[in-house]
Amino acid sequence: MNQDPNEKDMIGDLLDDSFENVTKIKKSFTSNRPTALQINQNHNQSPIYYPKVYSPQVQQKQNSYDLDLRLTKVLVQQSAPNSALIPKSYDYVPQFNLDDDNSLEGDLISKCKDQNGARNIQKAFQEGSQTIKEQIFNKLEKGLLSLSKDVFGNYVIQNLLEYGTSIQQQKILSILQPHSSQLAFHQYGCRVLQKLLQNAYNTTDFPILFDTIKNKVRDLVIDQHGNHVVQKLIQLMESDISLWVLDGIEGQVNKLVINSFGCRIIQKAVSISNNHPDRQMKILIEIVRLAYELIISQYGNYIIQQLLKEGPLIIKNIIQQIIMEKLEEYSLNKFGSNVVDCAIKCSDNQFKLKIMELLLSHNNQQVLFVRLSTNAYGNYVVQNFFKCADIEIQKELYLKITNNQQLLQEIQQYKFGQFVYQMLTQKLELENFNL
Repeated sequence: MNQDPNEKDMIGDLLDDSFENVTKIKKSFTSNRPTALQINQNHNQSPIYYPKVYSPQVQQKQNSYDLDLRLTKVLVQQSAPNSALIPKSYDYVPQFNLDDDNSLEGDLISKCKDQNGARNIQKAFQEGSQTIKEQIFNKLEKGLLSLSKDVFGNYVIQNLLEYGTSIQQQKILSILQPHSSQLAFHQYGCRVLQKLLQNAYNTTDFPILFDTIKNKVRDLVIDQHGNHVVQKLIQLMESDISLWVLDGIEGQVNKLVINSFGCRIIQKAVSISNNHPDRQMKILIEIVRLAYELIISQYGNYIIQQLLKEGPLIIKNIIQQIIMEKLEEYSLNKFGSNVVDCAIKCSDNQFKLKIMELLLSHNNQQVLFVRLSTNAYGNYVVQNFFKCADIEIQKELYLKITNNQQLLQEIQQYKFGQFVYQMLTQKLELENFNL
């Protein structure tokens, strides 16, 4: 991009250290400031490119001249005299003193919705005597539901569930259990619900709480807050997991793979459904249908890697075939290259031999080995192939490449290709082949 000579001179003047130039520029800027009409007329004729401004602060600064001119024509209602002298008042939440009975006076529910107040009440409940705990709990009992959905109050409720007596925990459960579906989809309520599930597990109250949530599992697994509740249940019930998780996933894998929490649930469901192969296969078929997109997905690639490591043999073979069809595309992709590496590590020699043939194949008069070796992600695929392949495959590929000096010269010309070249000429030669 050629720089305008006038612009270059202007920059030079601005960077000059002399006060004389600064004064000259300041005067010329003040006297030559255009009017609002001139600004509007010349705006579309200006050859200068104005980049998009995404920050409202920067946008306001850019339009400050126009804004000043417009404000001169707007009538502004003057404020009352001495209004600026009235100091602003802020609510001050004092620190709790466990020895002072007045510290727990007032509306504790409102104080729990303040950041400092919530911290102080948690500390008082955690460190206080049984009398203080009873006093705090009795005052918060009426606001348990509202506090569970508050940005600061939810921490207080979790604190009550952790340090409260069994009677207090039972009261919280009885009050919040009818609202468990509402809490499960709430940003802060889902945290309290997870704590409730953890406390109620292995008790007679857990089945009642679980049945309320299980009916909503298909909606929970695709919700950004509810999915955490499902993950908590999977963690608690991993030893005796039932088909309810598969009921929630089956038929909507395509909705779950678009984000990180959905992919986590799929991974856990696949790993714990080995005892139900028929149901598991239905979900795996849904995943394989999306494999082309999942391999280069930021989160979905982890599902494919898991299937390459732990999946049934038939699923592994299908994914390996997909990788060979688009080896170059996936190897040059940030996420796809990780899947290719995983496929090479978890495969047999038959698959590795096919990969070697593809690396030495020609496309558009250039060997695939060169295109991958000179790429930021592809060079790792080549290096990892050498590390994971058997000694015979390594030696065969090494000899075919090193005997072709043109290939070595081509990869030497690029930054990433030099990494592969160094590995070929130093590490492999000295450590493996002793040539």
